[in-house]
Amino acid sequence: MIINLITDAPKHNLALMKISSFHKAMGDEVYLKSPVKADLVYGSWLFNQDYYSNISGGPGLDPTIKLPAEIEDCKPDYSLFSIDYSLGYTWEYCPRKCSFCVVPKMNNGKVHHSIWEFHDTRFKKICLLNNNTLSDPKWRETFEEIWEANLIVHDENGYDLRLLDEEKAEALKRTRFEKEIHFSWDFIEDEAKIIKGMELVKKCKINACVFVLIGYPDMRPIDDTDIYRCQKIADYNFSIFPMPYNGGNKQLRAFKRYIRLFAYKNYKTVAEGWRDYQPEKRRSIK
Repeated sequence: MIINLITDAPKHNLALMKISSFHKAMGDEVYLKSPVKADLVYGSWLFNQDYYSNISGGPGLDPTIKLPAEIEDCKPDYSLFSIDYSLGYTWEYCPRKCSFCVVPKMNNGKVHHSIWEFHDTRFKKICLLNNNTLSDPKWRETFEEIWEANLIVHDENGYDLRLLDEEKAEALKRTRFEKEIHFSWDFIEDEAKIIKGMELVKKCKINACVFVLIGYPDMRPIDDTDIYRCQKIADYNFSIFPMPYNGGNKQLRAFKRYIRLFAYKNYKTVAEGWRDYQPEKRRSIK
């Protein structure tokens, strides 16, 4: 049987990697985004389905669709994408119910997994796709496995500042990350817990980047709460990464450019620099 796999994911797709392993074990020929005439086409969509497939799923289509157990239990096929790290979940659940996020709709169970269910020893790096690692009661087991295997963490998701304590902060500091560790501050209402978390990050001298949701829920203009959050993060000397909701509008994207170009560092405050910022004179960030 000839199998074709298609996706709109720009880097990798774990579901398709497991599907590929399953079908190759059955002796099938597996292709990725190929014009080959296939007997069966699987589609996994992060955003919107843009090509016909016999079997479709993914958060962009229906976040409740799950892989069959016999496929879910397969190790990923790392030959499918050009990546140099292992990929998988040790904990899929997230206790947050953020209305802008698709994760609560996925109904992920509270099941802990070992990295050895998906880690390939050919790689020196590992990418955890966890939605909220620090909410896992067995979070330390994950880090201990990473330390024991002497792995570098290539993380694409962040860590919850509201759940950070000294033990967790020290574990993050001990872990080797490929880049800055990502955190987020989505809502001003969480300020007390966020500040407590940032204090621990600073105390442990963690190289951090804090993502800031802006424009939610209706592409609202930049307001004092956005400026305030960015200023607080700047005061801790962490990197700031504004995240315009749903891609944002012209003003939200301009604010993101202003922050990511570090233009605010030429002023005493983030607010003062934003008043003077002229986005049409700045090169855009892709």
